[in-house]
Amino acid sequence: MVVRPLDHTADVGFELEARGLEDLFQAALKGLLQVMFLYPPEGGSRRRRLSLEAEDLETLLVRFLNELIYLIQTKGFVPGRARVRVERKDEGYRLTATLLGEPFQEAFGFQGEVKSATFHGLQVSQENGRWRAQVILDV
Repeated sequence: MVVRPLDHTADVGFELEARGLEDLFQAALKGLLQVMFLYPPEGGSRRRRLSLEAEDLETLLVRFLNELIYLIQTKGFVPGRARVRVERKDEGYRLTATLLGEPFQEAFGFQGEVKSATFHGLQVSQENGRWRAQVILDV
Protein backbone atom coordinates (compact mmCIF):
# COMPACT_ATOMS: atom_id res chain seq x y z
CA MET A 1 0.00 0.00 0.00
CA VAL A 2 1.28 3.47 -0.92
CA VAL A 3 0.39 6.90 0.49
CA ARG A 4 1.81 9.97 -1.30
CA PRO A 5 1.21 13.58 -0.13
CA LEU A 6 -0.35 15.93 -2.68
CA ASP A 7 0.52 19.59 -3.14
CA HIS A 8 -2.67 21.59 -2.75
CA THR A 9 -2.86 25.33 -2.20
CA ALA A 10 -5.52 25.63 0.52
CA ASP A 11 -5.96 22.17 1.93
CA VAL A 12 -4.07 18.92 2.45
CA GLY A 13 -4.28 15.92 0.19
CA PHE A 14 -2.83 12.53 -0.53
CA GLU A 15 -2.86 9.83 -3.18
CA LEU A 16 -3.44 6.20 -2.26
CA GLU A 17 -2.55 2.98 -4.02
CA ALA A 18 -3.32 -0.55 -2.83
CA ARG A 19 -3.78 -4.11 -4.04
CA GLY A 20 -7.33 -4.44 -2.79
CA LEU A 21 -10.28 -2.21 -2.01
CA GLU A 22 -10.07 -2.96 1.72
CA ASP A 23 -6.36 -2.10 1.66
CA LEU A 24 -7.24 1.22 0.00
CA PHE A 25 -9.47 2.16 2.95
CA GLN A 26 -6.72 1.13 5.38
CA ALA A 27 -4.30 3.33 3.43
CA ALA A 28 -6.79 6.20 3.75
CA LEU A 29 -6.66 5.82 7.54
CA LYS A 30 -2.86 5.87 7.38
CA GLY A 31 -2.91 9.01 5.20
CA LEU A 32 -5.28 10.77 7.60
CA LEU A 33 -3.09 9.86 10.57
CA GLN A 34 0.02 11.18 8.77
CA VAL A 35 -1.74 14.52 8.30
CA MET A 36 -3.01 14.77 11.88
CA PHE A 37 -0.13 13.33 13.95
CA LEU A 38 3.65 13.24 14.03
CA TYR A 39 3.67 9.89 15.87
CA PRO A 40 0.32 8.15 15.38
CA PRO A 41 -0.32 4.80 17.03
CA GLU A 42 0.26 1.75 14.84
CA GLY A 43 -2.51 -0.26 16.42
CA GLY A 44 -4.08 -0.19 19.82
CA SER A 45 -5.56 -1.97 22.78
CA ARG A 46 -9.06 -0.53 22.33
CA ARG A 47 -11.61 -1.52 19.68
CA ARG A 48 -14.45 0.24 17.95
CA ARG A 49 -16.82 -1.15 15.35
CA LEU A 50 -17.91 0.90 12.37
CA SER A 51 -20.60 0.31 9.77
CA LEU A 52 -21.29 2.70 6.89
CA GLU A 53 -23.23 2.61 3.63
CA ALA A 54 -23.05 4.73 0.49
CA GLU A 55 -24.24 4.69 -3.10
CA ASP A 56 -20.69 4.76 -4.52
CA LEU A 57 -17.09 4.23 -3.47
CA GLU A 58 -16.24 7.94 -3.44
CA THR A 59 -19.03 8.71 -0.98
CA LEU A 60 -18.08 5.67 1.11
CA LEU A 61 -14.47 6.86 1.33
CA VAL A 62 -15.53 10.38 2.39
CA ARG A 63 -17.92 8.98 5.01
CA PHE A 64 -15.20 6.65 6.32
CA LEU A 65 -12.65 9.46 6.68
CA ASN A 66 -15.19 11.84 8.22
CA GLU A 67 -16.20 9.20 10.77
CA LEU A 68 -12.51 8.73 11.65
CA ILE A 69 -12.08 12.50 12.04
CA TYR A 70 -15.14 12.56 14.33
CA LEU A 71 -13.79 9.71 16.48
CA ILE A 72 -10.39 11.39 16.82
CA GLN A 73 -11.45 14.98 17.43
CA THR A 74 -14.74 14.48 19.29
CA LYS A 75 -14.49 11.12 21.02
CA GLY A 76 -10.73 11.15 21.68
CA PHE A 77 -10.21 7.73 20.06
CA VAL A 78 -7.24 7.49 17.68
CA PRO A 79 -7.48 4.39 15.48
CA GLY A 80 -4.02 3.18 14.52
CA ARG A 81 -5.21 0.27 12.41
CA ALA A 82 -8.42 -0.95 10.79
CA ARG A 83 -9.70 -4.30 9.62
CA VAL A 84 -11.99 -3.27 6.79
CA ARG A 85 -14.53 -5.13 4.71
CA VAL A 86 -16.31 -3.54 1.74
CA GLU A 87 -19.30 -5.31 0.20
CA ARG A 88 -21.24 -4.50 -2.92
CA LYS A 89 -24.95 -4.07 -2.17
CA ASP A 90 -27.94 -3.69 -4.48
CA GLU A 91 -27.98 0.05 -3.98
CA GLY A 92 -24.28 0.73 -3.41
CA TYR A 93 -21.67 -0.37 -0.90
CA ARG A 94 -21.40 -1.28 2.78
CA LEU A 95 -18.24 -0.89 4.83
CA THR A 96 -17.75 -2.66 8.13
CA ALA A 97 -14.59 -2.15 10.12
CA THR A 98 -12.98 -3.00 13.41
CA LEU A 99 -10.78 -0.12 14.48
CA LEU A 100 -7.88 -0.74 16.84
CA GLY A 101 -6.64 2.36 18.60
CA GLU A 102 -5.74 4.29 21.71
CA PRO A 103 -7.11 7.25 23.63
CA PHE A 104 -5.88 10.60 22.30
CA GLN A 105 -2.45 11.39 23.78
CA GLU A 106 -0.10 14.36 23.64
CA ALA A 107 2.69 11.92 22.74
CA PHE A 108 1.07 11.38 19.32
CA GLY A 109 2.13 14.91 18.32
CA PHE A 110 -1.20 16.34 17.19
CA GLN A 111 -0.57 18.68 14.23
CA GLY A 112 -3.93 20.38 14.03
CA GLU A 113 -7.59 19.93 13.36
CA VAL A 114 -9.02 18.55 10.15
CA LYS A 115 -12.51 19.83 9.31
CA SER A 116 -13.51 17.08 6.89
CA ALA A 117 -12.72 14.95 3.88
CA THR A 118 -14.07 16.57 0.74
CA PHE A 119 -15.38 15.53 -2.65
CA HIS A 120 -13.03 18.04 -4.33
CA GLY A 121 -10.83 16.13 -6.77
CA LEU A 122 -11.97 12.85 -5.26
CA GLN A 123 -11.32 9.79 -7.40
CA VAL A 124 -11.53 6.08 -6.62
CA SER A 125 -10.59 3.75 -9.46
CA GLN A 126 -9.13 0.39 -10.28
CA GLU A 127 -6.29 0.40 -12.81
CA ASN A 128 -4.16 -2.56 -13.84
CA GLY A 129 -5.41 -4.63 -10.93
CA ARG A 130 -4.61 -1.95 -8.31
CA TRP A 131 -6.95 0.43 -6.51
CA ARG A 132 -6.14 4.13 -6.51
CA ALA A 133 -7.66 7.18 -4.86
CA GLN A 134 -6.96 10.85 -4.43
CA VAL A 135 -8.24 12.61 -1.28
CA ILE A 136 -8.36 16.29 -0.27
CA LEU A 137 -8.92 17.21 3.38
CA ASP A 138 -10.32 20.58 4.49
CA VAL A 139 -8.05 21.84 7.27
